[in-house]
Amino acid sequence: MGQELMTPAQIADICDGRDKAIALWLSLYDTYHATRDEAARLTLGGALSLSCGRDWTEDTLTRAFIQSQPIDQRDKETGARKTIDARDNFERVLTHTMDRRCWAALMEQLGFDQLLDQQARKEFHDGLRDDPVPFTPDNCAATFGNIWTNRRDLYLRGIANVFAKLDRRFRSHNGFKIGARLIIDRALNEWGSWDRYERRDTLRDVERVFLELDEKPPVSEGHSIASQVADSARVRGSLPTVIEGDYFRVRVFKNGNLHIWFERDDLLQSVNLLLAEYYGEAIGDGYETTEAEAAPAYHITPAKNFGAFMTSPEIAAQVIEHARISTGQRVLEPSAGKAALASAARNAGADVTCVELQPGFAHELRVIHGFADAIEGDFLALDPAHYAPFDAVIMNPPFDRGRDCDHVRHALAFLKPGGVLVAIMSARAEYGEDQRHKALHRMIAGCEAIYFHGRKWIDLPPGSFAHAGTNVNTVLLAIRKPG
Repeated sequence: MGQELMTPAQIADICDGRDKAIALWLSLYDTYHATRDEAARLTLGGALSLSCGRDWTEDTLTRAFIQSQPIDQRDKETGARKTIDARDNFERVLTHTMDRRCWAALMEQLGFDQLLDQQARKEFHDGLRDDPVPFTPDNCAATFGNIWTNRRDLYLRGIANVFAKLDRRFRSHNGFKIGARLIIDRALNEWGSWDRYERRDTLRDVERVFLELDEKPPVSEGHSIASQVADSARVRGSLPTVIEGDYFRVRVFKNGNLHIWFERDDLLQSVNLLLAEYYGEAIGDGYETTEAEAAPAYHITPAKNFGAFMTSPEIAAQVIEHARISTGQRVLEPSAGKAALASAARNAGADVTCVELQPGFAHELRVIHGFADAIEGDFLALDPAHYAPFDAVIMNPPFDRGRDCDHVRHALAFLKPGGVLVAIMSARAEYGEDQRHKALHRMIAGCEAIYFHGRKWIDLPPGSFAHAGTNVNTVLLAIRKPG
C-alpha cells in the first residue's frame, strides 16, 4: 500500500475486525470455562484444567485465559489493592495484546515505519508496551494523520539524528555539513561483537538513509554493512581492516572504533542539503568561509537579520545558574534583545548593563523593561577602557559567520580578573577550525572552567532554539578570566 493514507471507511473496517476478534476470543473464554465446569459435574474424577507455570516468561494471554478465580491486584496510581473478575482480566489482557498487534501491523502496512528514525520507532513501540492506546477509528486517524502531516519533519529529524550520533564534532555541523569521514566510537567489544546494539542500529540507519536517497529498497540484516563489519571484527588477527560497501568504506580498528568514509559525493550532497533544511541556515551558521579567514579581525557589518534568535526563559535560567549570578554583582549583557538574559540576571539581584544594536529593542529595554543603563550601539565598537570591569558577562551573540567568536573575544576584555563569562554559542564554536575560531580557542585556553570538573563547553538540549525557528545545536561556553 506504500505511504498512502487509508480512507476512514478502511480504518473503520479494520477496527471493526479488531472488535469482532476480541468478541470471538471472549466467547471462546466463556465456552472453555463453561465446558470445564460441566465436565466436572459429569465425572467422578472432578474438574480437569489446563495449567501453566509461574515463570514470568510465560505467555500472559494464556495465563489470563485459563484463570477462573478473581485476581488480586495493586492499583499503579493509588497503591490500593483491588479484586478483578477473571473474565474482566482476560478481556483487558486480550484487548492490550490485540491493540499492540494491530498498531504494529498497520504501521508496517502503511509503510510508516520507514518514515520514522530509530528514536521515533522506539518511542512508538515503547508506547505499546504497557498500556497501548485503544485501536479505534478516531485514534488511528489522529496517530497516523499526525505522522503523515509531519512526515517531512520526521524524515529530516531522522536524518539529523542518525548523523549526530556518529561523531560529536558533527554537532558543529561545519556549516551543517558532514564531511567525507565520520566516526562511531567503541562500536565493537574485544570479542568483535557489537558493544551496544544502538551502535549497530546507528550504522544500519546510516545505510538506510543512503539507500532511500539512492531510491533502493532496504537490505536484510545479513546483507547489511553492519553485518559485514561484525563478521570482519571477529577475525581479530586481521584488524585493522577495511570493509568496502556500496556507499562507504568502513575501517575497523582493534579498539572497536569505526571510521566511515562516504564514497558517493552526490548522495553526500543530498544529505547535507536535507541537514541544512532541518537545522535552518537562517541562523547564519551555515557558511563555508568568513570575511576574515586569514586574519581574526572583528566583523564590521551587522549579522544577517541582526542574528536575532531570542533566548527562551528556560535557557536563560541555565545561563544564570552556570554564571552563578548573585546579589550586587555588576553584569554586562551584550546583544540584549528582548531582555531574556538581562531580566533573569536582574531577578537574581544583579546590577545589569545592556547593549543593543537595534534602536527598537534598545528603546524597549529602557522604557518597557526598565533598564536605565541600556546602551544603543554595536557592542564590537565599544571600548572596554571606558567601562569599569564587570563581575560577569552573559550573552547570546549572533552566530552569523563566526560572529559569536568575535563577540566572546571582545566581551572578555570587559571582565575583571576572576570574572565569569557564560555565552550561548553555535555548537560549531567548539570545533571550528577557521582562523576566527582558532583565535577564540587560543584566548579561552588561558581561561579557567567555572566548574571543578574542568568542562568549559556544555551542550544545550537539542531544539533549544526551536521556538525561534531553527533546530541548530547550541552550547554554553562557561569560563573564568584569569587573575
